[in-house]
Amino acid sequence: MEVVWKKILTAPDSSSLNILQDGKRIGFCQWVTGVGEALAELDEAPPEGVPNKAGNYRIEFNGDVNIPEAVRHLHFDCGLVLSASQSWQELNVRLNVRPASWEIHSVAAEQTVRIKSDDGESRFERVFRFSDLQNPGALIRDYTGPLAYALLGGLELPTATQAPESFARGIKWEARRDTLKIGHEPVGVYRLQTRLLDRYAIVIFVSRVGEILRVELPDQIVLIHDQLTTF
Repeated sequence: MEVVWKKILTAPDSSSLNILQDGKRIGFCQWVTGVGEALAELDEAPPEGVPNKAGNYRIEFNGDVNIPEAVRHLHFDCGLVLSASQSWQELNVRLNVRPASWEIHSVAAEQTVRIKSDDGESRFERVFRFSDLQNPGALIRDYTGPLAYALLGGLELPTATQAPESFARGIKWEARRDTLKIGHEPVGVYRLQTRLLDRYAIVIFVSRVGEILRVELPDQIVLIHDQLTTF
């Protein structure tokens, strides 16, 4: 798993993915990684064995998706900075479902999370300490409004008895070599899989150079690299 994750972080190209549900296209997203300050629209990956001079890795994940049940269009933009040892340093998340929007910003060293929301009629901004985040479901319901809670209501978020750190450690990933049929030919890939809350299966197919090729999520949601999809 460590080998595959390092390949993902240093992939030479970004991964552009179509989002499908039940075989129908509902959106598009992009996964971009980089070493140091540069995000990987990189023309080439850092050579094997070259030290990370800038001391960190960066991940950007953004896109748009239609939400049929809510008859809304969701835009998301997420950014994560990891240290050279791959522990997280900074997180930025922006969600927009017009007329509502939410922003989350957190710096590990400060042990705080700043949350902003605007539903078109009222605005909210508050800073939480990590110790406050023992019941994220309650925080979403109380502070981001009914729309955000409805969007995330199907998830069984950790409760007060499940600290975020222990919840994250409980996610066990498995990695193995596999093949994925591209066109008419099977191609060697890495297959990653896990199960959240003992219910939600996630499977990710990664190329040998670290590109995300296919992601299988609950509720028949599949992300497929745009070069592998024909509509």
